[in-house]
Amino acid sequence: MAVFSVVKAFLYGVLLGVLWECASMAVLLGATLVEHLCGTVFMTCVFLGLAVLAFSIASRADLARPLFSILAFRLTAQLAMTLGTGSVLLTTMLHDTPPCASTELRKTGWRAPALRVARRVLPRGWLRRIFGVEPPFGPPFLRVLAAALSHEWLGWLPSCGLPSLLSLPGTITFKPGGSGGLPVGASVDDAGLASGWLSSGQELAGVYTYACQDTRHGDFHYLFRYHAFWMRPAAMALLHALGSLLIKMLLMHAYAALFMLLAQANCRDAWVAELRRRADRFRRFLWPRPPVRLIAVEPGDLCAFCHEELLQAAPDDGSPATGPDAVHHRSCRWGCGKAVHTACAANWGRNACVYCSAPMS
Repeated sequence: MAVFSVVKAFLYGVLLGVLWECASMAVLLGATLVEHLCGTVFMTCVFLGLAVLAFSIASRADLARPLFSILAFRLTAQLAMTLGTGSVLLTTMLHDTPPCASTELRKTGWRAPALRVARRVLPRGWLRRIFGVEPPFGPPFLRVLAAALSHEWLGWLPSCGLPSLLSLPGTITFKPGGSGGLPVGASVDDAGLASGWLSSGQELAGVYTYACQDTRHGDFHYLFRYHAFWMRPAAMALLHALGSLLIKMLLMHAYAALFMLLAQANCRDAWVAELRRRADRFRRFLWPRPPVRLIAVEPGDLCAFCHEELLQAAPDDGSPATGPDAVHHRSCRWGCGKAVHTACAANWGRNACVYCSAPMS
């Protein structure tokens, strides 16, 4: 039975974790849908406003500290995961560059029969010079993209004499030009396609050029050219996308922290009680109604909590009010009209009458 209870509690915790993550992903998808339909500003105002309202309710119900603790834990875990994943991707991208070397001789056209004869009498070095070699694979696209980012967006960072972490081995240059300065070999269709994608006057056409010398034999220099189109406002578009993603991730973790807190029964009851109190106050604001007739407090009337006289201060009331005009009690204005000690009602922790459960304020 003990093992069964442990397994049951474990499965229950796993189920709750899955439900929390599903709910947070639903918030992320909902925010993405609202952003697509109404824009980033509207999405931020709606979801951030609801999150602030929920957090204020939790703060009023004395749940702010555990809620922010859960949120801080989730954000710390997300930051650690992001840094770990980013470091792995960066390391893979930096090391995923083939060596600038080739040992395969060219065999196209006339070279194939001539090579079968010449390789019997000529050394390997001469064959490389006469027939040439197949060029090695160029740098992967991610490496070229990293070099572009390093040149266009990170160019303002001081180098301090150190090489860029995103730079390619060898040399890489970006030669911008207008719509008429397309690289040699680019067709008219390519130019028209680029003009259709980018707004007029904002595009930059150029070539990423990567040159390297054969690292094994040193007898050939390889030159790789990549046709590229660049749009200057792309940096602002990327910043907007990153900012939107950051906002949605923060909202996802904020709502997940709230869901995790409300999974506990006592926290959920306190949060729901505060929510009902605010809803009742809002309803009374829209549809005002006169308060009930308060029952006058007479000598000898006792508090329902401490069973002391209402005209006297409660045993744990630390208020400095003294004298005949001091008021130590509060009455139920929206229900039965009976009174209890103000300090006792505050220590109870609920904004409801102990007699009729009506809101006290």
